[in-house]
Amino acid sequence: MEGLNRPLGAPPVPSVVSNPSDPEDLWQFPDGTQSSNSPQVQPSNSPQSADSLPSVDPAQGPLESPDLALPSDHPCADSPPSADSSQLPGTSQKQDVTSPLPLRRKPWRKAPAKDNKERYIAIGIDFGTTYSGVSWACSFDPENIQQVKGWPSANMRLQDEVQIPTQINLKANTWGYLVSKQSNPIRWFKLLLLDEQDVKQDVRKSSYLTEARNTLRSHPRYSGDGIIDLVAQFLKELWDHSLQDIGKRVDVDKLPLRVAVTVPAIWPSYARARLKEAARRAGIERPRLMGKTKLTLVEEPEAAALCTLHERREYPEIEVGETFIVCDCGGGTVDIISYRVKSTDPFQIEEAVRGDGKLCGAFLADSAFERWIKAKSGLKFDNVDEEEFRAFLQDEWEYTMKRAFSGKENQSSFAIRPPSKAMKKLKLKTKGGTFPISKDTLKEIYSKPWNGTRELISGQEKRIVEAYGKPPKKILLVGGLGASPYLYWQLHAQFHGNVLQPSQAWSAVAKGAVIAVLESTDDVIASMPVVVSRVARFSYGVQFGYSPNSLASFGQVPGDRGKDEYYFDPDGTELVRRMTWYLKKDETLDNRDPVTHTFSRWVRLHELSDIKITIFTSHENPPPFRRNNSVKLMCEIGIIALVPWETLERCTSPSGEEYRNLHGVLTMRFEGEPKWSLQIGQSKVERDVKVRYEGV
Repeated sequence: MEGLNRPLGAPPVPSVVSNPSDPEDLWQFPDGTQSSNSPQVQPSNSPQSADSLPSVDPAQGPLESPDLALPSDHPCADSPPSADSSQLPGTSQKQDVTSPLPLRRKPWRKAPAKDNKERYIAIGIDFGTTYSGVSWACSFDPENIQQVKGWPSANMRLQDEVQIPTQINLKANTWGYLVSKQSNPIRWFKLLLLDEQDVKQDVRKSSYLTEARNTLRSHPRYSGDGIIDLVAQFLKELWDHSLQDIGKRVDVDKLPLRVAVTVPAIWPSYARARLKEAARRAGIERPRLMGKTKLTLVEEPEAAALCTLHERREYPEIEVGETFIVCDCGGGTVDIISYRVKSTDPFQIEEAVRGDGKLCGAFLADSAFERWIKAKSGLKFDNVDEEEFRAFLQDEWEYTMKRAFSGKENQSSFAIRPPSKAMKKLKLKTKGGTFPISKDTLKEIYSKPWNGTRELISGQEKRIVEAYGKPPKKILLVGGLGASPYLYWQLHAQFHGNVLQPSQAWSAVAKGAVIAVLESTDDVIASMPVVVSRVARFSYGVQFGYSPNSLASFGQVPGDRGKDEYYFDPDGTELVRRMTWYLKKDETLDNRDPVTHTFSRWVRLHELSDIKITIFTSHENPPPFRRNNSVKLMCEIGIIALVPWETLERCTSPSGEEYRNLHGVLTMRFEGEPKWSLQIGQSKVERDVKVRYEGV
């Protein structure tokens, strides 16, 4: 895409362009001066008529997108632009007014429809690394959040379990509790949604992940993006049973569905997009007579916090101005987030400081136990087949020692029952077929999850003290690993008794996802916590082209031909490629005042159906001026600009090609995932856009 870009209200006006030799979209700034070969800008006085709309075939563009502008005769459309091309539509500013971008303002948008009688079923899906669960509630009975139970199983004792193992046996075509204890299913496959370079080496080489990866490669069905299909297969079983169980209590077929799937807060955008695609392939969005099912993502720690604070809203510690740390210790990740109570009536909370997370969940303890029992215990498993060994792990570790050990027991060792074949060559005499495991060994097995969790909480506590001058009121421990007695007592001692372990910690994430869905219903907002602002964990930005003479005025470092990339725009102006960040790491994103980015782009007629905006992220703080290894391509936003071509500002390039200037406002909100919308041309109505995430 070639062209000249300008932002509203600033002399160097940005736009997204591409050098013919470089396919990447750029936002470029002219320096405000006009060289001898600059194109002449001519305002167009052509009437806005339906006949002036260009013929645009959406199939020509790489992405499908809704119309991005209203017809000029629509009652919501603006009046025709002024003949004074130096004044931009919808503003009172001239183009020669100096002000840096991005502009932050409340965008034009439709007021949300007020419907206090909206009726639907809110469903929260906690797809976990080791266990998964589903909760739900009706919008007209929001306080009654229920959990899906009755998971398929040959063991009747498991009928009341609220969580189900995240596992699939491809050979037997079984899942969850239907997987035999003697079989060797695929486990931990949720982590395969991450690229290998984003997983720590010790985790990447773990036996469960290695087996899962090898099993997928051996099945032709799961070649290519097979991990998405595998996750979809599990989610389909989860979804079908959930609808069946919910249908026993409410007529599912007569109510719309709104679904939130939880995602680790530390996950990159491509992994989130893969999870959402898996949910689609699982049939969650399949057509229903009651209308399209709405699917969204919610970050796991936020969901856990919503549930926990909702259940504790009447407790005396819930006071305006107090902060709380919620530590969601799951099977794969430990996510930590902090909130400050802004209001108790209605119950409003704001993210206090930037959250954090690590891959240090319960699976590290599982791996450590398996390594110890095979390599260090003295037991010999050479003659024990894989099926018997897996059954031993479940009986003697997963459902017993792992959940019961607290570290406060009086005895120095505990008894487990290994397979008899593993004990034949033991010199140690044992009683009743048992084998001892010491308390110190169990503490060592828990060391990685414990140390990782402690470091996360300590860092979060330090940030809160720096920001508010006092420590958090309480630390709330939730999630599957969060229910561990050992982890609780260790943290309780470390943080001076300031740790609470709410009841039903296992189901907090799924229940919180339901609350996140219900927040959108006006008549339940007062009784449930609403997150009114969040803190950015990354910087979000775009690539711009700056005139070398304008770098200083935009806070950029001087140009360096050894470090920068210089190029020429279509009118012959030399520009420098730089990053411009419209939301920086640690900045607050207010739900009521989302981040907006105003842009202008020179386009040719055939390019109206092929306009792309590329979004980048960076974890560096502050983010870099130049694109470096910390800058990751996040997504590509596709735009089909159906606007009257003849009404756009015109210029002619030195080669004689005709360009028109296209103005727009890109808006970003964040609700578990970025929500993008766009205003194009004279329309004051935000339109949703199609987003293609990198790696999906």
